[in-house]
Amino acid sequence: MSSCVATPARRDCGPVSFAQCATLREMVDLFLILRKDRVEQERAWWADPTLSPEAACRRALFGLGGVRDTHQWIFSAAELEAMAEQVALHSATLAAAKDFEDLYRRIEVALGLRRDRKPLLVYDIAHRLGHRIGREPEQVYLHAGPEKGAEALKPGLGRPRRRPLSDFPKSIRTRLAPAQAEDFLCLAAKALRADLWD
Repeated sequence: MSSCVATPARRDCGPVSFAQCATLREMVDLFLILRKDRVEQERAWWADPTLSPEAACRRALFGLGGVRDTHQWIFSAAELEAMAEQVALHSATLAAAKDFEDLYRRIEVALGLRRDRKPLLVYDIAHRLGHRIGREPEQVYLHAGPEKGAEALKPGLGRPRRRPLSDFPKSIRTRLAPAQAEDFLCLAAKALRADLWD
């Protein structure tokens, strides 16, 4: 066993490197420990039933706690507020999305974007609103960081930008949901390599 194994007690003691893990399974174990409560925190924040649909749309442009997160560092707070208002104007249309991909496309329209422009921004908004309306990603979305992680595991895996979970190694496809796989590939990207494929 490698030194990457984290216990719940060690979870908050500082960064634990995926590079210390000997296998992909250990990396996924570590990810699941480190992100254990994250999904429920996100669901509670973005699916808050006390929010109006418009307020939920506005909230979806920002990270947990309502602050600008690192994914949106290229946008000023004022730009995010303006985009939040655009998305809020389309709250009824967004709520009617039949699945996650439909929600993703409707957000592109709400923001006035051409297809597949600003994929990280659109994914984040769709993922956050998806908590509220029950639309979870059915595929792994590969933008920026997740694309790098996928490419490190297998050249060409980062394209196209959406892949079924079945395209990934066993430790990922059998233990993570598509949204978790996206998060894992981003967080572990620097430590992933082809010889870890299982």
